[in-house]
Amino acid sequence: MFTGYGNCYRLDALELAAEHGHDMQHWTYTTVEQFRTILANPEFPCLFGRKAVNGETCYILFARAEQLADDIAQGLADYVRLIAPITPRQRIGSPLVVFLQTAADSSLSEQQALAWKVLRGVHARDPHPWPQGIPTDPADTGWSFCYAGMPLFINMNFPGHQRMKSRNLGQHITFVINPRENFDEVADTSSESGRRIRARIRERVHHYNDGVVPDTLGAFGDADNYEWKQYQLQEAGSLNPSRCPFHTHTAHQPTPDILIEN
Repeated sequence: MFTGYGNCYRLDALELAAEHGHDMQHWTYTTVEQFRTILANPEFPCLFGRKAVNGETCYILFARAEQLADDIAQGLADYVRLIAPITPRQRIGSPLVVFLQTAADSSLSEQQALAWKVLRGVHARDPHPWPQGIPTDPADTGWSFCYAGMPLFINMNFPGHQRMKSRNLGQHITFVINPRENFDEVADTSSESGRRIRARIRERVHHYNDGVVPDTLGAFGDADNYEWKQYQLQEAGSLNPSRCPFHTHTAHQPTPDILIEN
């Protein structure tokens, strides 16, 4: 029986290997192996992600279906404590990869609706105040999801994605979480090197997705860029919300109407 739900493990952790040594048919083991296989593909677009998995420097977290928000809140708090003292450049190779146990018969829109619901639940469990200087309204271009006082970027990946293959990391919903500052460190659009890195990754996304590139990928702080639209990408069958499905529990914003993209 797997007992490590809610724990923040480094990919090479002996404790994780011991857990999986008892049952290599468990969904947590097969999910990690599938994830490793996908990231081992030399054509996978994210070079930083490939390096983190190859070097086993990323952290992973498993959340069971009946306690998704509880498990994620516990492990995310541990992750933030681990990396907060580390400089952005040193922690670039240490994202948190969260695997959410997902029903096999769920549709893409159902998976995406669940992901936003879970993110709201995680936020509701955060005992820390929203950090000053970070807008609470996702309609503000300076907004980022925050937890334990740290601004974060949530890359949402869904098994239901067919055209957006770069956002399909296996049979379960997967969040890849990085501190917001990491992107400013390696892909700042104000620097020539940052612009080159962004351009190279987008070229790789174009190739990996057979020509499909999301039109919502932008640069943080740009007047026409909204972070939440980069969390969940769209294709046929996706949610197409008019407003961000996430809201802070202090703002008491109404949940937006959810539409399905045709």
